[in-house]
Amino acid sequence: MRMRHVGNSLRQMARTPGRTMLFLVLLSLSSILLTLGEGLYLLSEETVKKLESVFTTIGTVEQTPDAMTEQKLWDTEKKAYMNSTPQAEYHTIIPVEKLNFEGADYIHPPVRRPYYGATHPDFIYRDDSFIRVIAQTRDRLPIVEVTPLQDCVPDHTVRLKLLRELYGRNGAAGREVQEWETILFCDHYNPNPQTLYAGKTYVMALEWRRSHAEWQRTHTGVDRLSGEYFPRSSDTNYVLSTQYRSNGEKIPEQLPMQDRWDIVTDGFYDTPEGQRWLELAKAMEQLEHAIPVIPTDSTQLLMSFFNGNATVIAGRDISKQEYQSGERVCLISQEFSQMHGYGVGDTIPLPLFFADYRDSASRDFPPDSLPIGIPNHPLNAEGKAYQVFDDHQYVVVGIYNEINKATSSSGYDMAGYGVVVPAASIHSSDENNILDYGPMMGYNTVFQIPNGTIDQFREAWEKQGMKGLKINFYDKGYTRIKESLDKIKQIALALSVAGMLVAVLILLLFCHLFIGKQKKRTAIERSLGMNKFSCTISLLAGILVIVLLGSAFGSVIGYLFTGSAMSLFSAQAQGQIYSTAYSSWASAAGELNELPFEAGAVSPFVCLFTVAFLVILSFGIALAQIWQNLKSEPLKLLSMREN
Repeated sequence: MRMRHVGNSLRQMARTPGRTMLFLVLLSLSSILLTLGEGLYLLSEETVKKLESVFTTIGTVEQTPDAMTEQKLWDTEKKAYMNSTPQAEYHTIIPVEKLNFEGADYIHPPVRRPYYGATHPDFIYRDDSFIRVIAQTRDRLPIVEVTPLQDCVPDHTVRLKLLRELYGRNGAAGREVQEWETILFCDHYNPNPQTLYAGKTYVMALEWRRSHAEWQRTHTGVDRLSGEYFPRSSDTNYVLSTQYRSNGEKIPEQLPMQDRWDIVTDGFYDTPEGQRWLELAKAMEQLEHAIPVIPTDSTQLLMSFFNGNATVIAGRDISKQEYQSGERVCLISQEFSQMHGYGVGDTIPLPLFFADYRDSASRDFPPDSLPIGIPNHPLNAEGKAYQVFDDHQYVVVGIYNEINKATSSSGYDMAGYGVVVPAASIHSSDENNILDYGPMMGYNTVFQIPNGTIDQFREAWEKQGMKGLKINFYDKGYTRIKESLDKIKQIALALSVAGMLVAVLILLLFCHLFIGKQKKRTAIERSLGMNKFSCTISLLAGILVIVLLGSAFGSVIGYLFTGSAMSLFSAQAQGQIYSTAYSSWASAAGELNELPFEAGAVSPFVCLFTVAFLVILSFGIALAQIWQNLKSEPLKLLSMREN
């Protein structure tokens, strides 16, 4: 009986095919709007959550110089001062604690991170290049005893007899040289060179350079090609110390030098001054077997890892838990792994012997891993080589590769042979081993804040009124992508609301046409003996069938169109990545490809929700209209003249 009533309802609607088809089409369009809005909103919400796991926002801190000074460098060959690169001058060093202020919501607060030097006899460098360690340090930076063949003022190229090598071709063994061995020498960068006297023995720390053009023109053979040496200046002669205390205060030199060399006499090496030269040879030997160790709280705080120039190619990254607990695990470079045979799971010794709070590891140990890294001033203020202050074994959990194999680094690359360790794994204090100290720079002071909070941070920072610090933020375009997603969410809400309002209006209109204006039909059916329930089915069935068909068709179309809309947004979002100061655009774009921009990322239950919502809505509106029909008296309706 009830099926007959359903059939009657459908036949009744078929008598007005135009009106029924319009109802179906309009309801399908409202379903498309509603489903598209729901899908875009859910995709935007899911993508925002995914952004949090894919993207990181970091800030780098750099102290701005108080002045730029141009140092004049004397050139003996040209008999004139040459301008050097302007040097930054800092009157005071701003402490990192100035960055701890109200409103700074740090994930990883700013910390002055040094890099450490680890030395071990087993650490060696490649010997397949002309700039291998032997050629780079022992030949080019020797420590020698020499005597002039005759009294001379070395304001030009002179010949000195080589008496002994404290550090040279055979390392720090102090070899006795051959009787015929000499070197070419010029106090090249000194405008007032001191006289050297024949018969006196001088100990010097030298550096190699090409001979004067005049010498090369007037000489032939080995002399013409051998080059000459000059004494390293008092600032960079590896003899004097730049040791600092942990508060950034320089420790005074205990054995100041009057000249660029010392005169060797009987018992000289038993004196503190003589011991210093032996310690210098020992320190140079240590540096030959030194590798840089980079402590951090996350690889994302290392710019090269952040921008994708450095990636883990074997094993895994150090985990968040390992960073927090200070596990003795590490990442090693691919070159170091190949040179020393270390692999994932192996244990590596890391005897730490100096800390550098001024420079970047990659500036002292270039990424190409060919020249040996030698920080200036490897002796402490007492004239001694730095001793190991922390000696532990670390387990290799991953091997990384640095794309940029530059010989000269800006400081943001990963160092050649660099080892990354959790900062919390180093428990021993480095306060007696601080080789150098300087202002905060982008490569040694980094912090992390929650994504999307750059503007809030800047506002809170500006309230501090702090001058002299420059803060740069990098988020790989998160802020702009998030802004685009927020706009998509607003559009999605507008579509959803529009779809709901249109659906309500359509249902009110057509329920009025198919039910409200069918009161006489209801009266006839009731006069023929149909009860109120049967009349309700007769009026409601057709409406529900049309609503079910229209909403199902429209929701499927809207669901499929969601994928196309989000794919279009994906292309636009990738074009908005803007933080490319240190990296290629492709790195961040690759991470965007992992985001859920596909329609399949939204559950198909969105369609079911749309259908269910419209069916329930139509059911309610239709019942309200039917109730009005059933409330009227059949005989009264039948006796009324039809308008």
